[in-house]
Amino acid sequence: MSIAKFSVSRPVAVTMRIAALVLLGAISFSRLPIDLLPRVDLPIVAVSTNWNNTPPQEMETQITRPIEQAVSTIPGLYSVNSSSNLGSSFVRVTLNYGVDVDKAAVDVLQYVQRAYRQFPNDPNISPPVVFKFDPNSFPVMIYGVTGEDDPIKLKTLLVNEIAPMIESAGGVAQVNVTGGRDRAIIVNVDPVKMQAYNVLLSDIVARIRAENISQPAGIAKAGEKEYVIRSSGYFKDIRDAENVPIRATDGRQVLLKQVATIRDEAQDQRVWTRVNGENAVGISVTKQREANTVETAQNIKDAVAKIQKAYPNLKFRIGYDQSGFVKESVGLLQEHAIIGGTLAILAILFFLRNLRSTFVVALSIPISITSTFSLMYFGGFTLNTISLSALALATGLIVDDAIVVLENIFRHIERDKRSPVDAAVTGTNEIMQAVVASTTTVMIVFLPLFLVKGQSGQIFTQLALVVIFSLAVSLLDATTVVPMLASRIIKTREVHALEHPEEQINQAGFGAKVSGFMGQVFHAIDSSYRNGLVWAIKHRWSVLGAVAAVTVAAYPLWQTIGTESLPQTDSGDLNVRVRLPVGTALSTTIDKMEQVEKVLLADPDIDTVFVSVGAGISFRGSVGGQQANSGAANIHLKEHRKATTDEVAKRLQKNLASISGVRVTANPFDLVSNIIGGNNQGMEIDVFGTDLTQMFAAANTVKDALQDIPGLEGVDVNVEEATPEITWRVDRQRAQSLGVSYQDIASTINASTNGTLSTYFQQDGFQYPIYVQLPPGNRETVEDLMRIPVKKNPVTGNQILLGQVATPELTGGPNGINRINRRRYVSVGGRYSDRAESEVLADVTARMKSLELPQGITWAYGEQQTRKADEFSGLGLAVVLAVALIYMLLASQFESFIYPLVVLTTVPLCAVGVVLSLFLTGRSFGLTAYIGILMLVGIVVKNGILLVEYTNQLRGRGLSRDEAILTASPTRLRPILMTSIASVAGMLPMALASGSASALQAPLATVVVGGLTTSTILTLFVVPVVYTFFDDMARRYRKDNRDLAHASGVEPSLSSVGQAEPETAFPD
Repeated sequence: MSIAKFSVSRPVAVTMRIAALVLLGAISFSRLPIDLLPRVDLPIVAVSTNWNNTPPQEMETQITRPIEQAVSTIPGLYSVNSSSNLGSSFVRVTLNYGVDVDKAAVDVLQYVQRAYRQFPNDPNISPPVVFKFDPNSFPVMIYGVTGEDDPIKLKTLLVNEIAPMIESAGGVAQVNVTGGRDRAIIVNVDPVKMQAYNVLLSDIVARIRAENISQPAGIAKAGEKEYVIRSSGYFKDIRDAENVPIRATDGRQVLLKQVATIRDEAQDQRVWTRVNGENAVGISVTKQREANTVETAQNIKDAVAKIQKAYPNLKFRIGYDQSGFVKESVGLLQEHAIIGGTLAILAILFFLRNLRSTFVVALSIPISITSTFSLMYFGGFTLNTISLSALALATGLIVDDAIVVLENIFRHIERDKRSPVDAAVTGTNEIMQAVVASTTTVMIVFLPLFLVKGQSGQIFTQLALVVIFSLAVSLLDATTVVPMLASRIIKTREVHALEHPEEQINQAGFGAKVSGFMGQVFHAIDSSYRNGLVWAIKHRWSVLGAVAAVTVAAYPLWQTIGTESLPQTDSGDLNVRVRLPVGTALSTTIDKMEQVEKVLLADPDIDTVFVSVGAGISFRGSVGGQQANSGAANIHLKEHRKATTDEVAKRLQKNLASISGVRVTANPFDLVSNIIGGNNQGMEIDVFGTDLTQMFAAANTVKDALQDIPGLEGVDVNVEEATPEITWRVDRQRAQSLGVSYQDIASTINASTNGTLSTYFQQDGFQYPIYVQLPPGNRETVEDLMRIPVKKNPVTGNQILLGQVATPELTGGPNGINRINRRRYVSVGGRYSDRAESEVLADVTARMKSLELPQGITWAYGEQQTRKADEFSGLGLAVVLAVALIYMLLASQFESFIYPLVVLTTVPLCAVGVVLSLFLTGRSFGLTAYIGILMLVGIVVKNGILLVEYTNQLRGRGLSRDEAILTASPTRLRPILMTSIASVAGMLPMALASGSASALQAPLATVVVGGLTTSTILTLFVVPVVYTFFDDMARRYRKDNRDLAHASGVEPSLSSVGQAEPETAFPD
């Protein structure tokens, strides 16, 4: 029993099975988490290490290089990228795709632990933190908090009480607090009293550390009870610390309070944050990997609302809310899917002119989409912009199979006068092979995507799976539900009435008149097509020549279309970076940032301005390594505005240029591109060398050369050279004779200026650092530092001053050192704007080749651009593999090597439409357009399959070649037009999208809409013509074989290319 016959005879069984799929999908939909993009596993492990205020060169030699050397032997390594900044080291270990990242993270941790043993013995060095890099680790929300008069109390309250309350909200992974003033116990040591009592800073640090400890001391028994013994020496208050005894060399007991002043106050504030003109403390919240972005953001808001009730003096202002962009993007995609589905149904109604029949076809949309949600749920997918784009794009394709099957059932009722039940079974069985083959071709084109490496491959693989599953369900629907419903709800009299549109026009009802008019329109199309087809077969060479001419004419347009990685999305967020001359004091930078802030707040389109200086929160989360001479402003724009984010950025760039003494870059923050591409700049050139001074000079030469290239904005060097430094040159002979080591000198200088972290003060379950340092007034000049005692003379017991063993020199050093694969480089970057990436890069390459750089200096495009190029080449290979797979599938179905080539001629026919659509919409050709080409390859061959498969059927029934063509092509005209127009209508809303994350798939839909439109029109004429050419070739091949066999006396065997045919009815 065939599937169609089973479906018609067992309607309840079919209904229940489909209902089960729909029910499972509906339940799955309610449980799907909402996110911006699919969850992606990047093969990146990062290592972060901090060492307070240590210069970049010292960070590089003492911290970064040992880590690089340790991790360079990890199996599957792709690259090691590092950044050494003031007080911080960041090493990024990138692995080849396919490597087990979890195992690699464990290996990195083990290697780094070995490197840690080589670090200097300094308590200010924090242990390296090893973590897997998560592209979705951007903050879900950023708050600016104000309210407490005492900034120390505000920061302490937020860290100790508020942050844990927010972390307890559902879906929250981590809360970072930045800005404000951190509580600390500061021990300011008087240098005069140090000398008077013959005490060193190292003595004080050691004694505080020794006196503030708590250790277990075993267990004691008393009768039938046991007691845990613990010796506790923790300071209960500051007075305990003041009375710590410090033993001087001459045996005198000296208390800490005799040589130092101890205060419970704040650390030196090196981070300054403001929100909308008010001093504030920043809070950034990241979500758990599996959490729902929208739900997590709402949980955070609910938690903050409760906190505000409990702490009415606190004011929380939202600086960034990722969920708003996610909800907007998801909502627009849902809207596009609904509009696309509606347009597709209206297109079907135009051709079928019958509500009952249209309902049968339209039912496949909710069935297929709802069922697909179950795959997404059990596959661990999220409801994101990629998966929803896939459903929106599939909306027009889902109805294709149902259209073809129902149209064939209609034809059997109309022309063969069969009953609906008989027509449902016969029509479905007749078209089954073509439907299965055509749908399989669309599904099979996505298989090569699974071979594409990189982050894009992971993301678009989810798109492929969603489309494949929705099409599989639609095929099931078309071969079971459609014949079952058609056999029961389609009325024979209504179908026969559609054969006479002229009679419907004369009827009284409005619906009948509209149906009659549409019928006449299609009859006119059908008649014109028949006449055109006859002409095309008679003038085969003219048809192919015209198609070739049109294709060649499109080539100049193709050259004007640029390429890009991803289209820019508009999330309504901006980032403004401000840089002052290197060495600028923090207070001066703050003054300039206040001027910047005033300009920003005066802009009518800006809603929130979150400013940070020194270090702070960006859209990527907490950022380290910023200098005192730099600041940043994260800006969120108003929801209802006329200007785009890019336009606002350009306006701000112009307005901020009036502020003297600063360099300002204003860039839109594209969250999607940051997650997928990993960088918001766009173009990046790395300048390599060994001498830092030479490298910086070359990088600035490159920057100057690229400044005037159209479409490249904000060109800048990522690091600066002349950070002022005071370098202490040690007289090693003198120091050795006095018993002073380099470590003694380094630790003394560090303790005097930075302060040495001695231990922690424990209070109410929290701990606060105890820093030992010289008072600010005693460490402001070089002369102050020269008088610092570093050690005691082992013979005389007198103090040895720093000036006795070291001489200060004023020097300069870089504010950051970057390395890739253990080679130093300086990066020059810029942002693409109003011009295609390919055009900008062509100009950049030409300009770079004309530059004469010093010997030993080389350049290359950044690592991310190289990986993107690899992904592009992988997608190109995927298209080739898709065509090859389709050929194999069709060859197997047709049992012929020739007919698949006829069908594949539909592929180049879409080229003109692809070029025209991109040119007219002004879009560039990028990753998503590549996916569109891949999708288009599978879609356009469906029309060719319908024509060739039915032509072969008719020839098998005894018709001549041309008779079969002239019968099959008009017969398949209506289903081809219906499926193509429905597909175009379904994707049209997506093709016209702009701005939000839905614009990410706009080039994909644009390519499909344009390519499918021209391919459909040309396929109707070109495929029959090409069919005759290949058939003539096959006939000549068979004739030659027969002649050869006759000459040799061997009987010829049947060829897979088909049987001999009568002469054509339309000779050339």
